[in-house]
Amino acid sequence: MKSKEKIKIIGEQQVQPHSVETEIAVLATLMRYNEKFNEYSDMLNAEMFYTEINQSIYQCIAGVISQNTITDVKALVDYANTHELNFKLSELDFLNIVKFTSVETLEQDIQRIRRMWKQRILWVQLQLASQKVLDPMEDFDEVVNNTMNSLSDVQSDTADNGIYSFDDSIDELVEIVNDNAQGKKKSLTTGFKLFDAYYLLRPTTLTIIAAFTGVGKSSLAMNIATKVAGEGEPTAYYSLEMGKSELAARAISGKAGISSSVIVNCKLESFQLQQFDRAIGETKGLPIYIDERATVSFDNTVRSIRTLVRTKGIKLAVIDYLQIYSQVGDNVESSLAYMARAAKNIAKECKIAVILLSQLSRGKEHPDIKQLRGSGQIEESADNIVLIDRPEAYPNSNIRYEGDFSDQDTHGTAKLILAKGRGVGVGTSLVGFDGRFTQFYELDEKSQVEANMPF
Repeated sequence: MKSKEKIKIIGEQQVQPHSVETEIAVLATLMRYNEKFNEYSDMLNAEMFYTEINQSIYQCIAGVISQNTITDVKALVDYANTHELNFKLSELDFLNIVKFTSVETLEQDIQRIRRMWKQRILWVQLQLASQKVLDPMEDFDEVVNNTMNSLSDVQSDTADNGIYSFDDSIDELVEIVNDNAQGKKKSLTTGFKLFDAYYLLRPTTLTIIAAFTGVGKSSLAMNIATKVAGEGEPTAYYSLEMGKSELAARAISGKAGISSSVIVNCKLESFQLQQFDRAIGETKGLPIYIDERATVSFDNTVRSIRTLVRTKGIKLAVIDYLQIYSQVGDNVESSLAYMARAAKNIAKECKIAVILLSQLSRGKEHPDIKQLRGSGQIEESADNIVLIDRPEAYPNSNIRYEGDFSDQDTHGTAKLILAKGRGVGVGTSLVGFDGRFTQFYELDEKSQVEANMPF
């Protein structure tokens, strides 16, 4: 809650709505009956608990269960000792609560915890708004919009239970078939045959784009995002490495015929300024949204996606990239698995396509799905996995393409490999790559601009 750090909230020291007894009953029951955690985990998270000790206990329970381990006291203490928690837990902290199980009232207790958590959020947001709205240094419209979004987040958390009858499923299927008959596209258009022919960017899908460092994951993702937005489909782009101006430079570089680094760092010549202005005219107004505040944590990114679906109607979210979210001290494999599942869940919940970029571990000359860095569960969560093979990224090597396109020149090209396609199969495609403008393109396309490099 960044706003809270800047403003002293009146009365923030007062006790806010909570029930320690209810929280302990829920924690004890989840410790004792792990199957109940799996049943109710989508209704809880650590921040819903009021005290730091209860938040930390919940994190331990969730972490141990995610490792497919029984939550006995030893496993919980081991987890606490090997992870950074807000409260240093001991064996006694777990033993003190384990006797307070209450299976019969578990759902009721969880609902009570959720309600009081929402009350606390609402109280803080209204306190912040009451002070900011009177501050002449604050933008009034921004205060109103931020407050409305915060209140809407609290309200929208009460989602439906996701249970549908088989007739509901049949009705949805009939609607899909009818839309197909009328030529209505469900899959987003990317301009790349591998993505479009296999209908990869369908609603509810998670697509992983993976490659070695420096091969062009971000470039391909930005090329796709720009094309999708150019088709009129609102798109969100989350980058932990690039700011909004650098992302914009990447988006217009190809159209301007000027490298993004020159656009950002150099004084442009008069002819370059003309090309730059023309490219700006072609790209300005694209429905691409960049929320720099949301990249503080993966949970913030997920919340931002949910908000932009509601406020901007986004159909695609690009997250660049997975491993950089992992915090020092985390159990990396568990952290990556959690984030991959969260990305898939938000795609399903919001009925949008999500692209998640991921690094590959080195070890072979060519990319392989087994090299997804950090967690095999990334592969399990993904509907589609596209690997980028670009031997030219290593100029001092004599690496050729293997298998398909082994006879093709690696200069100015890249091989896209659909290594996993849920319901669509696998495949490969050879595309062009212009490193000057970090631009991927179909080889049968003609460049729309001439190269104008100052160096």
